[in-house]
Amino acid sequence: MIRKNTWWLLGITALIVAYTLTFEVDRRPLTPEMPEFLPDFKPETVHAITIDYQGTNALTLARQTGRWQLKYPVPYPANSLGPESLINRLTQLRPLGHRQLDSAEFGFNPPAVKIRLTGPDPVELHLGDLTPLRDKIYAQVPGQEGIFILPRDILNVLPGTAEIWRDHDLFHLGASERLAINLLHIRSGPRHMALRRVGSTNQIWQIEQPSPVKRANAARVEELLQKIWNWPVVEFITDDPKADLEPYGLHSPEAELALLDGTNRLAAVQFGHSPTNQPGLVFARILNHTNVVVIEKPHLELLREPVWHYADHHLVDAFTPDTLEHIEIQGGEPFSLQQSTNGTWRINEPNPLPADADLVLDLLVQLRTLRATSLEREVVGDYAEFGLIQPSAQFTLRKRGGTNAIISQLSFGTPKGEGGDQIYARRSDESAVYAVAAGLRQRLPSYVYQLRDRQLWQFRHEDITKLAITSGEHSTELLRNNSGEWTRTGHPLSDEDRQSIPSALSVLGRLRAVTWTARGADKLAQYGILDPNKSITLEFTRGGQSVTRKVQFGRLSPAGNPYAFATDPLDQEPVIFEFPANTYNACDIILFPLVAPEQKTPDE
Repeated sequence: MIRKNTWWLLGITALIVAYTLTFEVDRRPLTPEMPEFLPDFKPETVHAITIDYQGTNALTLARQTGRWQLKYPVPYPANSLGPESLINRLTQLRPLGHRQLDSAEFGFNPPAVKIRLTGPDPVELHLGDLTPLRDKIYAQVPGQEGIFILPRDILNVLPGTAEIWRDHDLFHLGASERLAINLLHIRSGPRHMALRRVGSTNQIWQIEQPSPVKRANAARVEELLQKIWNWPVVEFITDDPKADLEPYGLHSPEAELALLDGTNRLAAVQFGHSPTNQPGLVFARILNHTNVVVIEKPHLELLREPVWHYADHHLVDAFTPDTLEHIEIQGGEPFSLQQSTNGTWRINEPNPLPADADLVLDLLVQLRTLRATSLEREVVGDYAEFGLIQPSAQFTLRKRGGTNAIISQLSFGTPKGEGGDQIYARRSDESAVYAVAAGLRQRLPSYVYQLRDRQLWQFRHEDITKLAITSGEHSTELLRNNSGEWTRTGHPLSDEDRQSIPSALSVLGRLRAVTWTARGADKLAQYGILDPNKSITLEFTRGGQSVTRKVQFGRLSPAGNPYAFATDPLDQEPVIFEFPANTYNACDIILFPLVAPEQKTPDE
């Protein structure tokens, strides 16, 4: 027995089948073969597109010099992604079916949308109603009989309004135009700044205004340009060239930016005030198109930065070490360095000495990266007030070649103010005076010993014949016997001692200072080197002669390395340095324990 609910289900099923057969399948039989869809369509030849929505809303675009431009309803650069997406979708589009039907019954009187693709072989496509299930759309190609059934997603690549296909970048410049820019005019309030690129193949910028001409920070100028290229339009307000600009704050703009190629203005934008209750946005007027838009405000702050923000704060121009031949330094004492053709640096004056390659490179890096904290005065009449007539220090870099020309010369004067945390400085090729952090100046060498080779000596542990160790009031002396073993009078060494001593002597034989600290015998007590008395003396044979080397230790430095003083093979004035902590630890573990309190010193 069939229940009442079953009859209802059977009835609903019959209605669905009848609806589908009537409206989706069997209005009329399919043609035996589907006609070719858009037979004349050649994507690569399309140079214009017109989209007409039932005659009430239309837009026209044209491809010009490789870029798409809106022609109607308003001339404006187009976002190429829109028209290219439409062309690509039409290229891939395959009809889902074709009917020999009366077009007037399916939304073609008039068509909902007309798409015209202009080229050597123009193509037109009309779109009508959606199918009853609204998942497809009827389409017609003028000149062809019948109606095509297309996927509904064709509507996804249509703009609906011209605004959607507008270029939403604030500045509409192609790659070649961007490269051609060599002048930026920035006005913010009463301040006017002009940035000019020097040369067409480099990224050197100058600040031409306000005068005098200043070096510009190329990285910051390029950062500004990159943000300009990515500055989006949030909303298009009006294209009327006669629109009242007062409500937008554009009658007397708060700021303006112009991009030029010489005297040719490529783009310009004026900036007004923010819309009501939208402080993160601002009105702008694109002068190339006279239209008013709303844009994001944060990038505008870059235009309001002070001139010093765009100035190059470096006090030494870029160079590479291989271009240098001489470095002249006048600080605590005058001295100079010279680089040989193989890249080795030597101290020339006051006495010939090998220079430490790493320390010289560190000096050059510090000079190249040295930045001013502020521009104190651009035009100086008297340098005496800054202590720059007779500088407290001066660094001169000279290039290779017969001219020995100066690459850069930097002079330091007196401290700024009472705090002493800044010092005046100037470049020899500028009249301006800058302020520099005093700590950066103090890191630069003032004395010749600060750049000398930190490798004090180098020899093999097998060459050492005698070893004397002192710790406080006690000392011990070790000798190497004819068998090459270490011995000690009155207190024999253990096997473990004899095996570990060569390890400590190996690192001592390659002694290299961590950093030079001070110069002069009068400084030894200051670094705790005389008390407590802790030292190691080595004797070895070189060239048939007996040589002695001694190192004395002091207190620990802030870096955790013991201060030390060692015999100088070059017989220079005593220099205190930081002894490498790892080497000292080896001595502290292996050698100093050999000094037993019950042992007597040799003098006793």
